[in-house]
Amino acid sequence: MPPSSPAEPSAAADVSGLRIALPALAGGAALFVLWRAGAGVRSWPARVVPAAVPVYVALVLATVALHARRSQLVLRRLGSELPLRRLMRLWLAGRAVGSLIPSGTLGGEPVRAHLLTASGVPAARAAGAVALDRALELAGNTLGGPAYVGVALALGAASTAGMLVAGGFALTGFAALVLVYARARRGRAALAPLAARPLRFLPARWRLRLDAEAARADRALQDVLIAHPTLVPVGLGLSLAIEVLHVVELVVLFAVFALAVPLPLVLVSAVGIGVAHAVPVTAALGTLEATQVGLFTMGGEPLATGVAVALILRLAETVWILVGLACLAARPGARR
Repeated sequence: MPPSSPAEPSAAADVSGLRIALPALAGGAALFVLWRAGAGVRSWPARVVPAAVPVYVALVLATVALHARRSQLVLRRLGSELPLRRLMRLWLAGRAVGSLIPSGTLGGEPVRAHLLTASGVPAARAAGAVALDRALELAGNTLGGPAYVGVALALGAASTAGMLVAGGFALTGFAALVLVYARARRGRAALAPLAARPLRFLPARWRLRLDAEAARADRALQDVLIAHPTLVPVGLGLSLAIEVLHVVELVVLFAVFALAVPLPLVLVSAVGIGVAHAVPVTAALGTLEATQVGLFTMGGEPLATGVAVALILRLAETVWILVGLACLAARPGARR
């Protein structure tokens, strides 16, 4: 058999390059198309405010740092320690994959567990840490959603019906959180049943592997809740801080494009983003835009305003997915 070792590094390099080049080309094309589409929208901002760009980037990185800090606390309670910077990269990578796999972002959790394992965390511990971190994130989402709706109504959001629809989605998420926590505390499977429906869209080979990861995460989650009862309140506090920072981040993002959005509608937009990402659609394509246009229209704004907001959010989503994919390509062991 002819020796193949000299060709292997070249092939690995080609694959590594494709991991970055293909998403970058696709993302660049998407950005161009969206920008051209936005040029036809009357309310699309005619300029970018350069001074607001570094503020927005700093806020996003601060949000990611809080996500990583929460993950770091969970890992520390389980007996592992990783630098905050690495956990930030792993979170961005998992978030990007979760957005691209049509699983309501759940597809990124096995990837995060794998990346933690590649960083030296035992496999069972990595699965448990990701499961608990995800549960804490859901806790913040489901507590923040009703709060957003309540504040928006108190501030005089124009459409009570629209707010109530958004609130219904948020309360549904809160009920799912209570179900996960209650079942885990009783030693019963919680994450695997929730993931079963979204994962049925995947090929059987992937689905079986992800089902096994979810079952292992369930067992680890049950053990963690029993062994570390104070971890949930601390993690929940970080999750709520992330929710508040996310609202500020949205305000600054709209300011980057010189678009003034009233606070009630910023809160509505935040709820809509969560709803769109909960739907098992790749990168929330269509669902993100539809929720934003629908909520802003029901909120009494012109259709063009909702379209402009949807385009801004799509631009930001594309950029951060590309950043996450770059982090994934640079993960530990990627060049081996």
